[in-house]
Amino acid sequence: MSLWLYSAAIAWGTAYGLFFLARKRDHWRAAAKTIAVTLLAATALLSDQPVLLVLALALSALGDFFLAYEGEANFLAGLVSFLLAQIAYCTLFFAGQSPLWSGSIGFFAGTIAIFAFALAMLRQLRRHLGKMRLPVTLYTGILSAMAVAALSRGPDPLLLSGVTLLLASDAVLAYERFVFETHSPHRRWSGPVIWFTYLIGQALVLATFLFG
Repeated sequence: MSLWLYSAAIAWGTAYGLFFLARKRDHWRAAAKTIAVTLLAATALLSDQPVLLVLALALSALGDFFLAYEGEANFLAGLVSFLLAQIAYCTLFFAGQSPLWSGSIGFFAGTIAIFAFALAMLRQLRRHLGKMRLPVTLYTGILSAMAVAALSRGPDPLLLSGVTLLLASDAVLAYERFVFETHSPHRRWSGPVIWFTYLIGQALVLATFLFG
């Protein structure tokens, strides 16, 4: 059952990216977007994965729902949902940290790289954020902490690949939301990149626990 649900989540997410992503924003599109990660959350629940993993995926699905709609209120609600998801991930990952690896040069270097990337992103985005500066800065800090928490578990290629894709997805989303003009040609590729890096990232994080 778990493998079937996991496969169904990826298949549905792929179908959404190919056939629904370019559609106008309406209730049908929002429902279609939410299903993929909801199935990943169901997979985690039915396979007796940690509660925090189920919670992080469920909150991410809720964030997908809000971000499927236009408007600043929906964006802020989506941001809060994903912020709570990152806190759940952060707590989960730190609970499984490797004390030996966490004291190594590799972990220290990786941590510096993560926060350097986050600071560089904020510096690029700062003048575009307006009144969303504080929420986006807070979210970026928690997202960075989540990545460091994942790294603290050791150099796990599956988990770190998933987290890297989630970071990439959020970075492109930030540029699409705050930097790209309404009719920018960059929007032709940004939507698919955001969705597929996010979908694969979430699937890889779950796979770390499901198949690891």
